[in-house]
Amino acid sequence: MLPEIPEQYTLPAVRPDWDRLLVNWQPLLPPHCSPWFLTKFGEIFFCHGDGKIGMLQVSGFQYKVVAKDKTDFQEWLVGPVKMTEWFLAPLVQRLESTGKLLQPEHCYSFVMPLGLGGQLAVENVMAIPVREHFRCWGGVFRQLRDIPDGGQVVLKVERERTE
Repeated sequence: MLPEIPEQYTLPAVRPDWDRLLVNWQPLLPPHCSPWFLTKFGEIFFCHGDGKIGMLQVSGFQYKVVAKDKTDFQEWLVGPVKMTEWFLAPLVQRLESTGKLLQPEHCYSFVMPLGLGGQLAVENVMAIPVREHFRCWGGVFRQLRDIPDGGQVVLKVERERTE
């Protein structure tokens, strides 16, 4: 029997605003994919049109195919390695044990993302609205995506426009 997706490490992925949240991430996303589920760290798993499973690692500014299909994905969950890699399970447990719990519509996010040298440490984690997580780090990704390795960067914080 295959293990279930561990609900204690996931958030609801049904959202009417995915198109808006993922606008800055489109260069990484393959065509014909749809959000499958969201981790408590705001990383999204996608189902591709051909059945493959991909992961948008917002904290690392990258996208990769992680399984050939849902069955393959669930088979990976048998061991602790993927629970740590994909769900950051030990870090979620430490955060929750220290009382850093998520409010509705919030996810954990790194103060300094892993893709910019941030550490997997409780001190490097904040809880923010899911919408803000994707907007903020998507804006950073958009500014960084064409910079060559070792290039100089000056990041600009963009304020969300209210309508």
